[in-house]
Amino acid sequence: MQIGRLLIAKKLLGETELQQALAEQRQTANGQRLGAILVRQGVVSEASLYAALSEQLAIPLWNRVIQADVLERAISSLNDAHALPAPLARRWNAITCPEPDGQTLTLLARDPLLPELLEYVQRHWTSGPISALLALPQDMSAALNAVYESKSIRSNAAAAQGDLRQLAQDAPIVEFVATMLSRGTDQNASDIHIEPTETGFLVRYRVDGALRATESHDRERFDAVISRIKLVSGLDIAERRLPQDGRFSTRAAGIETEVRVSVIPGVHGESVVMRLLPKTAHRRFKLDAVGFEPDHLAALQAALKEPDGIILVTGPTGSGKSTTLYAALAATDTESTRVLTVEDPVEYQLPGVTQFQVQSDIGFTFPAALRAILRHDPDTIMVGEIRDPETAAIAIQAALTGHMVLSTLHTNDAPSAFVRLIDIGVEPFLLAASVRTVIAQRLIRRLCKHCAQPLALNEWEGELQTSASKLGLLQAEYQAAGPVGCAQCSGTGYKGRIGVHEVLTVSPELRHALTAPGLSDQAVRQHAPAGFRSLQQDALLKFWRGETSLSEVVALAGSQFLEPT
Repeated sequence: MQIGRLLIAKKLLGETELQQALAEQRQTANGQRLGAILVRQGVVSEASLYAALSEQLAIPLWNRVIQADVLERAISSLNDAHALPAPLARRWNAITCPEPDGQTLTLLARDPLLPELLEYVQRHWTSGPISALLALPQDMSAALNAVYESKSIRSNAAAAQGDLRQLAQDAPIVEFVATMLSRGTDQNASDIHIEPTETGFLVRYRVDGALRATESHDRERFDAVISRIKLVSGLDIAERRLPQDGRFSTRAAGIETEVRVSVIPGVHGESVVMRLLPKTAHRRFKLDAVGFEPDHLAALQAALKEPDGIILVTGPTGSGKSTTLYAALAATDTESTRVLTVEDPVEYQLPGVTQFQVQSDIGFTFPAALRAILRHDPDTIMVGEIRDPETAAIAIQAALTGHMVLSTLHTNDAPSAFVRLIDIGVEPFLLAASVRTVIAQRLIRRLCKHCAQPLALNEWEGELQTSASKLGLLQAEYQAAGPVGCAQCSGTGYKGRIGVHEVLTVSPELRHALTAPGLSDQAVRQHAPAGFRSLQQDALLKFWRGETSLSEVVALAGSQFLEPT
């Protein structure tokens, strides 16, 4: 079956998109491959294309994490007769290495069926059969760099001659950047890092909160890649001394994606971080998908039904606060209520919600925006962050005058949110009157369902079971498991992340305690409603239910993770 038809059969491609790509293919003088056109157009992800090619050709797809030994064997056999000289290896995008038995040769290539490549390998390998592996383009590029360590500087020389803009528009560079974005989207990466080194540059993807899939590339294309990203982001290509921020929209792996770009000059060149914000992400904004335990979810849903008050989500940067707020807004009845947001920046667009972008350079700050939207007859207001006394005062005033206000704070836990607001000038009696619920949140990695194995508890068994009983779990509910690693999770043992929460509802007792002089975090905890769980307790609950690992709990709570709170 032809690759286009195979992609349609797999529901990865539509007939109209196929015909458009075929029309472009017919217009190219060199007959560019259909798959490359589809990836460049953002219709199909690189990973999906090569998975289909693997099925079509009946050639396994190389997994660079699980099958890393291929590179080790290729390096150790570089001086053998079968090894491809570096120029030929780069021309054909291929490397060879013998299997451990010495009887079979593995051919790793972007196109293992290339006639001239096969002819060369068959001529130089006579010891036995040849086994082929198909490699993704960027995996192949990283493999070639690892094996041959090329140090070509052709692109740097061209850049020095003032050809940056032309280089940024060259087809190979355009395809490289498009493939990188497609790969990040396909892996559900939140960020893509481009990090210059003395001899080249690295590309890394932040997946599930951890950087992974380091790709090493030649220095020769670095300036052109950075220039391409600057060009589409509306940045100054020639400026290399100052940090720059920009953004652009693209279609990667079939998904419309907003990309926020940060460029900072470093010792070896400009470092780039691209934040990926899929525009279709609002489909994922559901409160029951955030990771709330049933009692926490019920408490938040009850708070959202209140006609007024403040709901705060606290946590450090990257803890999922915005996602939780978006999920709360998505649960709001936007047909019968007016929902407005003030954000910096607007990360995702929600249907039925009117969203405003802060622009501090022209005076449209959080306080100014809040004052303006209060004249827009809102029912629910979402403020991206309370970061100063003026914003806090207006938000509380809005809550006291019949509006539901949702916002975030940078505090380590739920009790400290009250202390933080008092520190920036909010009167305790106003806090007691306005705040309904405070949610502290962290994200921890979720165990891969395909490879997680039941955990044999060792010296921690007694302490852990004591903690489980305190959480109200019966022994029959114990499903503790640990990470293993498989192809589904790229060998990490984890796939996706799950929220860990403290949900602190302001009860009458706590409301009274908030007005007492000398309020502290500990005082808030002492007056928390019955059933209040700390972050570490919520993480332990998810560990016992087999959703995460013990190491993730320890990473969250440190050495005190078994102590009662």
